[in-house]
Amino acid sequence: MNRRNWIRNAPALGFGLGAAYAPAAAPRFKLKITRVEAFGLRIPFNDRVRDNMHENYRRENIDRPDYRPWIVRIHTDEGLAGLGESAHDPRSYLSALKGRSAYEFLNNGALTPGLMIAVYDLVAQAGGVPISKLFSPKPRPTVQATWWSHCLRPPLLASEARRGVELGYEVHKIKTRRYEDPVEQMAAVAAVVPHDYQIYLDANGSFGSAGKTLTVMDSLRRFEQVKGIEQPIAHEDLVGYRQIRRGLPFRLAVHYEAVDVRSFLLESLCDAFVVEDWKWGPALNEKSELCRLTGQNLWVENGLYSGISQVFQAHQCSALPNVEFTISLTHIGEDDIVEEPFTVEKGGFYRIPTKPGLGVTLDQKALDKYRVV
Repeated sequence: MNRRNWIRNAPALGFGLGAAYAPAAAPRFKLKITRVEAFGLRIPFNDRVRDNMHENYRRENIDRPDYRPWIVRIHTDEGLAGLGESAHDPRSYLSALKGRSAYEFLNNGALTPGLMIAVYDLVAQAGGVPISKLFSPKPRPTVQATWWSHCLRPPLLASEARRGVELGYEVHKIKTRRYEDPVEQMAAVAAVVPHDYQIYLDANGSFGSAGKTLTVMDSLRRFEQVKGIEQPIAHEDLVGYRQIRRGLPFRLAVHYEAVDVRSFLLESLCDAFVVEDWKWGPALNEKSELCRLTGQNLWVENGLYSGISQVFQAHQCSALPNVEFTISLTHIGEDDIVEEPFTVEKGGFYRIPTKPGLGVTLDQKALDKYRVV
């Protein structure tokens, strides 16, 4: 079957949302849900970047003075508890879970991310395996995590890049906007990072046209650290993306959910697809299978804000061989509300926890400090 026919018939081959991944070990518990808790938090931005983040969001008419995650904790009659995190209030879903087995909700893409993560945590604990082994019998031991920055002023951006290098990161995703000169930004960063540091710019459509994109990116060729661009123009501008693909001397990424994905797959119009947090679970496995066939990589972006979602992201991505980068925003917050620090090894690789379940512990003091609901 050629690539075009495979993509057209993928749902019939079993790569739809109903695809299920059985637990890697026989369950020892029934996992009857007895209680579900949901906590609304407000976590300020880290003071290193707080003022510049506030300024940028005001410029973009975005109401985001802080991070506002919802933390979920599901309890069972065997004494096990699973942790999860959502970007939105999950409380309307809670009553439907009580009294039922957590196994009933495994791979249920209709749940909020918080409940879905908590269910995976419970099932993996009951099976005595890390979450990664619910998705693959042989997940990778590490995934490459990227450092992330908004479109910061050049001196601050250079400081953040230096911090990323000191912590072990080698890949950095940076927002680029019209209110900062990308040449000045990259000159500041290039002066403080190694030559093999990788920088990917995320324009969120702000370059406006294919011609402007090629002009800007050509001006950045002098910086060997710049490796690619994400979403330089509007997602629906397919003609523009064809022009960019022909003339761009860098790698190109787009958001999977926003583009005409079949055209991008069939015409190889990008090197990588960015997948957001709400497409985890079976939906992410489906996208991985499609992209693995056509040769594109996945960059899985964590649009949530605590260490809970960040570590879950790493678990699942370790099971998908074509996930190139995991992108987290957690370090932008003042606290990631888990006890285990998220640290990377040389190259920016995060080692997947091997304990049963998620492998991280909720920091109760942090929960109490930032809880508002």
